[in-house]
Amino acid sequence: MKLLAKTSLYYLIFSIPILILSGYICFHIITREVRQSNNELLVNRKELIENYLKENDTISLRIITKSSEATIKKIAKTNAKEISIPIFSDTLIYDKKENELAENRLLSSVFEVGNTNYSIKIWRSTLEYNELFRGIFTSLVILLILLFVTYLIINFWISKTVWKPFYQTVSNLKKFRASNNVIPRLASTSVTEFDELNLSLNVMMQKMIVDFNSQKKFTENASHEIQTPLAVIKSKIDLLIQSENLKENEMKLIVAIDYACSKIIRLNKTFLLLTKIENRQFNTTEKVSFENTVNNSLVFFEEHIQANKIEIIKNIENDFCVLMNADLCLVLVNNLLQNAIRHNINSGNIEIFIEKNKITISNLGVNNPIDNQLFERFHKNSTSQESLGLGLSIVKEIVEVSGLVFYYKFTNGKHCFILTKDNINELK
Repeated sequence: MKLLAKTSLYYLIFSIPILILSGYICFHIITREVRQSNNELLVNRKELIENYLKENDTISLRIITKSSEATIKKIAKTNAKEISIPIFSDTLIYDKKENELAENRLLSSVFEVGNTNYSIKIWRSTLEYNELFRGIFTSLVILLILLFVTYLIINFWISKTVWKPFYQTVSNLKKFRASNNVIPRLASTSVTEFDELNLSLNVMMQKMIVDFNSQKKFTENASHEIQTPLAVIKSKIDLLIQSENLKENEMKLIVAIDYACSKIIRLNKTFLLLTKIENRQFNTTEKVSFENTVNNSLVFFEEHIQANKIEIIKNIENDFCVLMNADLCLVLVNNLLQNAIRHNINSGNIEIFIEKNKITISNLGVNNPIDNQLFERFHKNSTSQESLGLGLSIVKEIVEVSGLVFYYKFTNGKHCFILTKDNINELK
């Protein structure tokens, strides 16, 4: 969820209890004001009736009583306290027009004129509280919907205007590569926070480019400087092996040294390859055919395949073509085939299944699925002295930089390594 959408959601959630509290307060304020207004009106009418009684204005009194909003009755003598205190109450009175009982505000009072006491009852229809509650509730729901729509509009507007520089910065960062030695130009804004962010990012990208170039230079120099003495050692060892005066023990030691030297040379080359892959130094891309690459690799490993009596089973439905670096594609296929040959059983087989959007290389081997840690560097579960524990980690790195998906599964006693496209358009 985007930040603006999440913020709007919080505003909306917090608005609900505030609106409920506001509705509760409005309900009580309105009912109190209506009650006070009705009370004042009833008191005014009571005083008017009392004046009519004092003046013995029977016509006015008859008009009031016929309005069905007041009754005046003579009653027996009562004490002075009851005469002075008007009583307000709520009551239900039948409404002929609505054909139902309606809520009314009632004032009951006793008034003395001469030696006669009168019971005065005056009422007035008032606002029905259930209707008031429904009205306020409906208003709050409509207000909540309006707030939600308003938040959406404001969110959209802010996303298109205020946050536009931020999204531009994110887009530029996605395209940034330290290997290109180019710092993307970040747009200046009128927002202080965005300007500070862009400034910090510029400093960070400059530092990344400097560090990348330093690391790249160090790796290349270190690899070159190490490779030279290793080549000298290797050549001297070869000369020693050709010597005729070596004893058997000395020969074994020299062979062991030669093997160790060869392994260091391969390690050095592998590390250099991994570093170049991680640094995105294989920028050239082209449409690569995996069918052709597999055929070339099988020719390269033909002696190893024959020596291990491995049967190659190829099933090609359609060529698997990907836009990537051709050299990396060859390294990728070589490592997968080498892994399938090295960890196969005697007189086993390797199945290569190529489809339009997928290639699967399967081989027989141990009857248990391999550990996912084998894709990490120097992790291996075989006792092969030839394995450096870097083959699958190289495959993993190449897959990541080439925009492919690589996964492993164990089925029917076979180890299957699968390469497929990751939501990229099919090449025509």
